Amino acid sequence: MPRRPLVSAAVLASAFLFLAACDTGTPPALEGSGAGGAEWISGTVDERFQQVGDQFAGFSSTMFEVAHRYRELSWAVEDGNWEYATYQTEKIADAIELGIIRRPARGESAETLFLGSPVDEMLAALETGDARTVSQEFQEFTAACNQCHVAEDMAFVVVGPPEFRSTVVQP
Repeated sequence: MPRRPLVSAAVLASAFLFLAACDTGTPPALEGSGAGGAEWISGTVDERFQQVGDQFAGFSSTMFEVAHRYRELSWAVEDGNWEYATYQTEKIADAIELGIIRRPARGESAETLFLGSPVDEMLAALETGDARTVSQEFQEFTAACNQCHVAEDMAFVVVGPPEFRSTVVQP
């Protein structure tokens, strides 16, 4: 199954317009401490970009999203909802790829131990629609998560299927 590009044309256009606006001095919404809510941003354009970038955090925010999507993937596998499971698997990979951009030091482990083979094999299993194959591959997928955590000196973060649903989405 071909993967979608990470960044859409609309996102690129928005980023371009934002960058162009930043190059013309202080945008009106950033002036003063008014209702714009941006009084925490100050300094040069580069300093402001750094301040905004810091709000995205590094891999911790990536893992927060991945944890949510992993729980949803687990329930989708249990429910036999292959379309939703495929969606969550793709979104997990997307989140990790974006996390690598923010924290390249995490890239080697993520790319060699998780992205690629475990993701591709999970997607391939989902395409079969065979519950036994998907379940077995989900176990391998989970093992890949934990292997990556060990490689990143985060072995104390152990991933496993959730015990209860935290969302109301059901098939």
